[in-house]
Amino acid sequence: MKTSVHATRPRHWTMAALLGAALVGPANAQTPAVAPAKQRYVQGSWVNLRDAAQSQARIVAQVPANTVLQQITERDGWCAVLYTGDARLGPPLPEPLQAHVACNLLADQPLTLAQADKDAARAFWVAPSANRMRAYGNALPRPPALQLPALVKSHMPRMPVQYPLRPEWEAAKKLMRGGVLLRPEQEIDRGRPVNPLDNLKLATRAVDHIPAVAPLASAPTLPAIAPSYFRSHTSVALLHETEADGIAAVAGSRIAVEPTAVPYGSFNRHSGPEIEFVTGFWDVGGADLAFAPALTLYAITHQGLVGARTLGRRYWDISNADHYCGGHYPDKGFDDPRNDETTAVRGYAKVSDSAEVLVRLVVPGRLPPDAVKVRSRRYATSWTMPADPPYRPQPERKKTAVTVHEIDLDRDGVADILRIDTPSPGGMSFEPIFEWRWYLNINGQWFPAGYWVDQECT
Repeated sequence: MKTSVHATRPRHWTMAALLGAALVGPANAQTPAVAPAKQRYVQGSWVNLRDAAQSQARIVAQVPANTVLQQITERDGWCAVLYTGDARLGPPLPEPLQAHVACNLLADQPLTLAQADKDAARAFWVAPSANRMRAYGNALPRPPALQLPALVKSHMPRMPVQYPLRPEWEAAKKLMRGGVLLRPEQEIDRGRPVNPLDNLKLATRAVDHIPAVAPLASAPTLPAIAPSYFRSHTSVALLHETEADGIAAVAGSRIAVEPTAVPYGSFNRHSGPEIEFVTGFWDVGGADLAFAPALTLYAITHQGLVGARTLGRRYWDISNADHYCGGHYPDKGFDDPRNDETTAVRGYAKVSDSAEVLVRLVVPGRLPPDAVKVRSRRYATSWTMPADPPYRPQPERKKTAVTVHEIDLDRDGVADILRIDTPSPGGMSFEPIFEWRWYLNINGQWFPAGYWVDQECT
């Protein structure tokens, strides 16, 4: 007999009663006993549970990827299951819900992030985070009227764009408003160990009007490396290498997304008046990020002073505008905290906004306030700045240097962090602008940990 639920309302049963009926059956039954309930995991991003084993049967619940179901029986491609609730959607159900689901949407093992990563919706539900929420919203299918070619004709700049309600998206927003804890190993990926000097490249050939940079007067050397302060990738995150998700994961703080504005059409600088993009993702046009407990962000200056400030909330830049000009992180990065959005931690050095900070970081616990050891080695280079009357009547030689900063947190004689500053001529003034690259000593090997490039602006 086909196992199904045909009631006009969802059936809620005690777990013991349902499993007992499935296992024992009628006292005089001649058919073999049903196997014990089997734990299965939902594989789709948002799956319907139905009250009967039919594709048109009434939907009694909707559940995301990796929801745990207890499978009771299987027949004709349909699985009878018990659903007790999912913490991502709310509290447990008062009683288990018996329902049916297509068996091809279930598996014996939960999805991993690697398996789900190419599907933004499934990736979010496997490992909810702010960035995966943004990717999820951007991947939701837009009706033709809400695709950019139509919006260009229908919307003026700053005119709100309204998106339809979607149950799965409302559930995702609710989850992220409450905040989630992230796993550092899922958010921090530094790849393979490297030789930091491999990325030290000078523009020794002139290009267009940009002068050539002279080769270094002496070859840079790196300090001897051995296991020291950081023994694993999850024991540190630099603000220069990751975004809010990675920072919160390593710090052990819950991260929440709090929508603050609806999306609207806009355009990039020196463009318009037609809109070129819509702010935010799906119906979230602006948002703040909140951290609980507040993040403790450490700053280390060129003098070895250690400052610390806490950050509980910050504006999340989801404008979708193109970078125009100026210094920036070409890849990931968490912009330097401002003093007006943070609180100083007592017992640490006071680091002003104008201080030369070499590195900013978070750690799972507490970084001691004691001064660290910093050694900076300079390797001279130069270039010729062309004449530019009346400001520069004659060509001038501009002297500068590559600088390798070695930061020893525990003063054991082994560098824990490197920053390498590489100069190049600015495209307008020909004054030095710099590329900064950071490296972390993780258990005796150097790993890349972000980079920043400067840029002159008009």
